[in-house]
Parts: sequence; structure tokens; C-alpha cells
Amino acid sequence: MSGKNGGKRLGAGRKPGAVSKVKRELAELAKGYTDLALKTLARVAESSESDSAAVSASVALLDRGYGKPPQAMTLSGDPDNPLKTEDVTDQKRLAAVALMAARAARKDNGEK
Repeated sequence: MSGKNGGKRLGAGRKPGAVSKVKRELAELAKGYTDLALKTLARVAESSESDSAAVSASVALLDRGYGKPPQAMTLSGDPDNPLKTEDVTDQKRLAAVALMAARAARKDNGEK
């Protein structure tokens, strides 16, 4: 084998921030129900007798059509020690679970 195949290719895949065709279509369909969703929310707000399912559906439609509203965050802590984040992919999770399972198996067999 020449070693030219496989692995991550530079520039391959969907660009960061690009929305898939299915998500765009779902958003457009959901936007068609905006008036109904707002009317349902208004009706429930005016005469609430536990229409929680209708409210949940309305909120879900609005979220899919327009996105969820931004969430406010307050961070506190040592300014000299910034927060660290790590992007954990499914591959990393699977590898960690496999490692833990292998260690547990060795331990059950009396190995270190």
C-alpha cells in the first residue's frame, strides 16, 4: 500500500456553521406554523386550563423555525485561571469506555 488513502482530508466535509439541507427545510416548514403557534400560546395565556402539550408543541415549532433564544451566563472564578474546554467526540468516548472495560477485565483476571 502506498499510504495515500484514508485519514482526514484537508477541506473535506461540510464547512463549519453550514446548515444541512434537512435543517433548512425543517425550519421553512416550521415557519409556516408561526401564526398558529403564536395564537396557541396567546390562547393558553388567556385561558389556561393546562394546555401544556399545546404550549410545548408551539415552543418547539418556534424553536425550529427561528432558533432558541440566547441564554445568559455568569462566570465566576480566578481570572488568572481561565476555563478550559475540551471537544469530546463520540470516538473519544468509545475509546475511554473500551479502556475502562479492558482495565476491568484485567482486574477481574487478577492482573494489574
